[in-house]
Amino acid sequence: MNKKFKNKEKGFALPLALFLLVVMGLMSSILISKTTTEHKANTTKDLGQQAFYAAESGIAEAKQWMLSDEGSKKLKNEAPSDIGGNLSFCTISMFPNIIESKGFRYEKRNLSDIIGNLSQDEAKRLNNFSYEYFITYSPDVSGATNTAKTKTAAKSEGTSIAEGTSYKQSGTDMATYYTIYSCGCNNSHNKCDKNKDTLVRLEQEVTLVN
Repeated sequence: MNKKFKNKEKGFALPLALFLLVVMGLMSSILISKTTTEHKANTTKDLGQQAFYAAESGIAEAKQWMLSDEGSKKLKNEAPSDIGGNLSFCTISMFPNIIESKGFRYEKRNLSDIIGNLSQDEAKRLNNFSYEYFITYSPDVSGATNTAKTKTAAKSEGTSIAEGTSYKQSGTDMATYYTIYSCGCNNSHNKCDKNKDTLVRLEQEVTLVN
C-alpha cells in the first residue's frame, strides 16, 4: 500500500469517528427520552390506580356505616343537612348530576389510617393517598337531594348492600334510594390540588329498606 492511499485512510477516519459519535449521542438522547417518558407514564398510572383504590375504599366505608346501628338510625330518623362545606376536594362540582349537598354523612381519611400492619415505608407512601365521601338521597331529575326516592321492596333473598337489590327477607316494605359519592386523591402535599394531583371520583346508588 503506497503512502498516498494511507494518507487518504487517515483523512477518512476522523469524519467517520465524529459521525459515529453524533449517531451514538442521538441514540442515547432518544433512549433517555423514551425511558423518562415511560417512567412518567408508569408513575401516572400508579397514582391513578392508588387514587381509584382510595375512592373505592370510601364507597366501602360508606356502606359499612349505612349498615351500622348509628347509620341505620340516622338514615331513618334524621333529615338531610348541608355537608358541602366540610369536604375539601370531593365537592358537588365533581358530580354533574347533583346541584346541592344535602346529605347524612361525610368522611375523609388517608389510606394509611384504614390499612393495618404496614411497614414504615408503606405507611408513609399510603399516607399520600386519601378519600372523601358523602351520602345523600339519590338526586331527582333536577339534581336535588333533599327528598327521598322510594320503592316497594317485595319479598326477596339476601341482605348485601348492592345496586338494584331489595333487602327484605320476607314481607313487603318501602325502600329508600341513597347515593354514595366518593373521591380518591394522591394528596402528595397533604392537600389535594385538583389542578396538579390525580383525582378519581366514583358514585354508587344503594337501596335500603326503611
